Amino acid sequence: MRARYWAAVVLLFLVGCADETGVIPPKDVLYYPLGLAAHPDGRYLYVTNAVFDRRYNTGTLTVYDTEARQVVAPATVPLGLFAGEIRLWRGEDGIHGVTVTRENGQVMPFRLGDDPQAADHIQCYDPAQASYGRCQADSGFLSFGVDGSPVASDPLGLALTPAGFVVTHAGNGVVSEWALDVDGAVRFDCQRNLPAGATSVARHPVLGWLYVTDRFNHRIQLVEPRPTALRDPEGVDTAPCELRNRGTLVVDPDIERGRTRGIAFSADGSLMYVASSSDRTLRIYDTSVGPAGTPRNTLLGAVPVGIQPNVVRVAGLRPGECRVPLRPGTAPGTCDRSDAAGDGLVYVTAFGDDRVVVLDPATLAVVARIEVGQGPHDIAFLPDADGRLRGYVSNFEVHSLSVLDLEPGSPARFTRIATID
Repeated sequence: MRARYWAAVVLLFLVGCADETGVIPPKDVLYYPLGLAAHPDGRYLYVTNAVFDRRYNTGTLTVYDTEARQVVAPATVPLGLFAGEIRLWRGEDGIHGVTVTRENGQVMPFRLGDDPQAADHIQCYDPAQASYGRCQADSGFLSFGVDGSPVASDPLGLALTPAGFVVTHAGNGVVSEWALDVDGAVRFDCQRNLPAGATSVARHPVLGWLYVTDRFNHRIQLVEPRPTALRDPEGVDTAPCELRNRGTLVVDPDIERGRTRGIAFSADGSLMYVASSSDRTLRIYDTSVGPAGTPRNTLLGAVPVGIQPNVVRVAGLRPGECRVPLRPGTAPGTCDRSDAAGDGLVYVTAFGDDRVVVLDPATLAVVARIEVGQGPHDIAFLPDADGRLRGYVSNFEVHSLSVLDLEPGSPARFTRIATID
């Protein structure tokens, strides 16, 4: 299993050495699926296909209809090769998204049309025209901002912010900040070089600080964006973008062992979960805000989860927990049924074990180990047509998705109930 993992890693780092050959991949298949994002209204799942295969000259972003149980082929659009993460969010003018690819340093913002079955459902942002339209493999930003400002290459991780989103640039040890204006225009704001690498990133829901992991380092780097209160409420930001270094959090004092990967917060920001691959654990920290106005960052426990813990996701809310609104001045809103059904449980994909591990943050204990396909990477949560909570796992090595029953009270809870090839 470990050999399979390192083969994928080596291929990832050789992306810049390959020739641009091949043909466009089929639109109706999953091929090296990596990032997953659920539509805010449910039913549809968005999948980035990394396509680690030089028979093809692009990757793809596909739409999967969880009720019809099929890929919506007309809606598939091309990406650059070697896609990374994907995020969706509800904006003032509809559903927006962003994904990244590593081959051409692509940061690709997009928005979604009302009909997920339509060929123009996914519309990509064109920086030259400052508008959305047909997606191409080179849509979006390619290693530089629309104003010519240089942006680091090798984008990988994503996190949403009140103003837009941030991107980690793995090979450069850089975090970049991007803004989405009220008219839908996307712009690069600024970036910061970090002392180490940058793999995954999560935003503290209360403070807005960025916690950045590094797969070759035993520390989490803390970055504070300029307070959003300084931004003009109309969306015109006249002050300079700033990302401040707020120090590091040592995950493992042994520099030979420490490696950090996926990271996530509880909805209220009081807990942080990070995958530590060297000792095969999920580490849980108290990140509640102390009297000094800074996070406590106190280790609560380290739970063994398996070989190569990878992506970390949190399902819903813990009992009594409230979600912190992403944008200041907006109401937290009511919790939907998926929030309650998720129980705030923590899900970790163990790439080398072909399992998803489920942990209860209240007890710091593993409650389930679910067998999935080979090379699980990401996981997303969606209710089915009857409102029952399901988890979808991207199986990178076998080009499939695993469907998990996560519904409380179900006799099949925490089992794989289907495989989508």
